[in-house]
Amino acid sequence: MRHCHLFACIVLLLLFAIGLQGQEQKQKVKLPEADELIIRSENGEYDLNGDVIHLKKGHNQVVYGPIELNAQEMWFNQQTSEFKASGDVVVKLDDGTSWASQNVNGNLNAKELNFDAYGFDGKVWHSGGEGGHALPNGEKHLDHAWLTTCDCYPPHYRVCASDMTHYPDNTFSAKHLIIKLGVVPVFYFPYAWGTTDNSAGLIFKPGYSGKKGAYLRLGRIWQLQGDDNYTQFYTDLMSKRGVALGHDTEWKSDRQQVSVNLYGLLDRDPPETERGYNRRFDEEHDRFRIATYYRYDVSETSAIRLNVDYMSDIDMLEDWFKHDYRQILQTKSYLNWTTDGDFYNFTVNVRPRINEFYTVVETLPEVRLDIPRISLGELPLEYQSSTSFGYYSMKWRNFYRHRWEVIPDDEYDSEVHRDPADYQAFRADTVHFMYLPMALDDYVKFIPRAGFRATYYSKTSKARIRREDIAAMIDVDNPDHVYNSTPIRQYDNDGGDVLRTAFEIGGELKNRMYSDWVDMNLDFIDGHGIRHVVEPYVNYTYAHDPSHDCDHLYFFDEIDRLERQHFIRLGVDQLWQTRIDGRVNTIARWQNYVDFHFDRGEESGRHPGDYGSRLDIYPCEWLTFWSAILHDIGEGDIQCGETGFRYGKIHDFNLSCRYVYRNDHMSRSVYSMGSTLVDLTGESSYYKKYFETADTINVTFHVPLLDDEKMSFDVEAEYDFEKNTLSEHKYIINKDLHCWTMSFGVGWDNGDFEAMILFRLKAFPNVKVDLNI
Repeated sequence: MRHCHLFACIVLLLLFAIGLQGQEQKQKVKLPEADELIIRSENGEYDLNGDVIHLKKGHNQVVYGPIELNAQEMWFNQQTSEFKASGDVVVKLDDGTSWASQNVNGNLNAKELNFDAYGFDGKVWHSGGEGGHALPNGEKHLDHAWLTTCDCYPPHYRVCASDMTHYPDNTFSAKHLIIKLGVVPVFYFPYAWGTTDNSAGLIFKPGYSGKKGAYLRLGRIWQLQGDDNYTQFYTDLMSKRGVALGHDTEWKSDRQQVSVNLYGLLDRDPPETERGYNRRFDEEHDRFRIATYYRYDVSETSAIRLNVDYMSDIDMLEDWFKHDYRQILQTKSYLNWTTDGDFYNFTVNVRPRINEFYTVVETLPEVRLDIPRISLGELPLEYQSSTSFGYYSMKWRNFYRHRWEVIPDDEYDSEVHRDPADYQAFRADTVHFMYLPMALDDYVKFIPRAGFRATYYSKTSKARIRREDIAAMIDVDNPDHVYNSTPIRQYDNDGGDVLRTAFEIGGELKNRMYSDWVDMNLDFIDGHGIRHVVEPYVNYTYAHDPSHDCDHLYFFDEIDRLERQHFIRLGVDQLWQTRIDGRVNTIARWQNYVDFHFDRGEESGRHPGDYGSRLDIYPCEWLTFWSAILHDIGEGDIQCGETGFRYGKIHDFNLSCRYVYRNDHMSRSVYSMGSTLVDLTGESSYYKKYFETADTINVTFHVPLLDDEKMSFDVEAEYDFEKNTLSEHKYIINKDLHCWTMSFGVGWDNGDFEAMILFRLKAFPNVKVDLNI
């Protein structure tokens, strides 16, 4: 009986300790199992006076499985279940967790516990305070307590509170919270609440930005089921821009995925350029973004996707979601259902325009069936097709202000300064190709092909719109351009319905050769032997003029711009490979091609074709080099080029550099309906636009400042040679602060100054105090 009651006392103290460490123990506590209860006493004496058991003063220890209770003196009343322990009371677990106090008393039956000044050390959390008590309902109260993940004393940081209450569901509340760095108070909260099981935390992001001014983000974040699932609510307080509210949720299961991003503010300083306009849009003070994404996997081969991204104005993405802006520039909203079979892909896609300041080709809806290249039974032929139909509408962006409102009267020309007009039509398209693969020998293959395309339009234009006119529409649609460089020609709807047919024939001849240097080793990467693979190819394409001139067909995508193609491409793809740790690794790849057009380019009347080249060298994970170029072999101009390298490992010294050049030009199409052509620069399609000059270099590097990697320095910079200015540059210092990792930096983005400070909790990397530049 005595042993059982002593064990119950230990369990009560243990449960309190586990309640404090919370984040380290998410599972429901199970009573430990052990073969026997061990009682050790320094003097080996105890009294049994009626119902009271008394372990006399000295070093007394009770051990049951992984639990160890130490105290100088212990009393227990078997009748009332009251107990008391005094003098260096310590509860220890075999995982290193410990809880200590000088005096503890309570009642086992009532599950009550009272204690004076205490200290707690867990695997992650550490705590201390003036005292506390546990109630029968499972609540635990701490008086003038502090909490930290730092195992130093005094801790480098701590969260202090005059009163903390921990509830049975692992939630807590606290009054008069003070965040201290060392012994210095740095922030005060009158009240806070959350969880101790890493399912929720505070968001605290102070900082300064040239656009926002001094600002502070306060909020709460909750971890949902799954490591990467969370939801958070927050408020941004900004001295220049006002108050904003935000909410983010990310949740993913085996068959579903949900992403929600809500943000809204009453902006005191919205974007405005001179003459009272902002990209020909009115000022928007009530600014918001509502972005949601949902995916449901109906089966292993079928999925439904819904994406809605609705915003108040054209600047919302760039001002408040710069990462998204740099990645996508323009958001999409759509509903999509896709199913994949063994020999087909079927898709139903609906894409409306919900942001009028964007240009979108609406599909309301589009149905598509794709059949990849498949063998036709015993025949030596292969077949491939794609069929789609839908109602398409070209919606050019709707500017709020007319051009005559922003162009001076003496410069405004109503015939020139116009915006493109919307148009729409039903379109059905189908394309079918047959292939006859032939092996001329073990290494040479020849694949002739032939196919046709039929496209029906419910409406067409009697007016002729050339590719230069489409390029001009795209150029004029640029919201940053107020002046038209050329007059705009518009489609009409007087052409009636049309069935356009087109055909293509061609063939591809390709070879594969290789040579080995077995005895040549690359010692710096532990590479054994080198294999050089050379794959030359010739691709010939001939497509006669379609049955109807593309200049009278509405332009929605490149399907609508089919025209005569007659060219031959000569190319070679080279690989260098070596064997590392028994695996074949490609350490370099060099792709080259040159196009010779038998028809001169209508858009320029000049060059017979382009030369494209791309070289990638990646011998190991810490070194990468690449270079790409597109050269006009007629005029001798470099249309575009890019080169760069990355050196180093993530946590060691690393450096990356990227240079990009682009000339003013309109690219020439190289297009095949039935063959895949390498496109090294993203310009070989019927989707034409004028490319503007670009001449920039971007450099980033990371430098460890101490041998033990406790401090490092990061730089990101971009220089624009066209504008002769350092357009963007950031400088960041990172410091390991034992339990925190701190980053401090300053930066300038096109003249706007921003500052950043970030503290990331090492025990929980998702918990951070930061301002992101």
